[in-house]
Amino acid sequence: MPKECEPWPSVSNLAKDFVDRVVTVDPNERMTASQALKHPWIVTMAASSSMKNLHRSISQNLLKRASSRCQSTKSAQSTRSSRSTKSNKSRRVRERELRELNLRYQKQ
Repeated sequence: MPKECEPWPSVSNLAKDFVDRVVTVDPNERMTASQALKHPWIVTMAASSSMKNLHRSISQNLLKRASSRCQSTKSAQSTRSSRSTKSNKSRRVRERELRELNLRYQKQ
């Protein structure tokens, strides 16, 4: 098939492989978060990217997901209002928080 007829002609095969493995419906076949972070496309893009906020974006997404899971289990017990996602965007994620989140995801 000619390159211009392929889906996403401007996207690399490595990127397509990453997306394909991340969106796999069967959880037994799907890539884990740890595997995704070690995928060659992520590793090479992170190393060569000029975007200084790549790490921050990934970290904030992980925190947001963990926070929403914690909030759903604690919402009946807590009367505190949750922080807005806007306020979390300016906060830098600490390495310790990432390690803790990674450990939580590995246990699930």
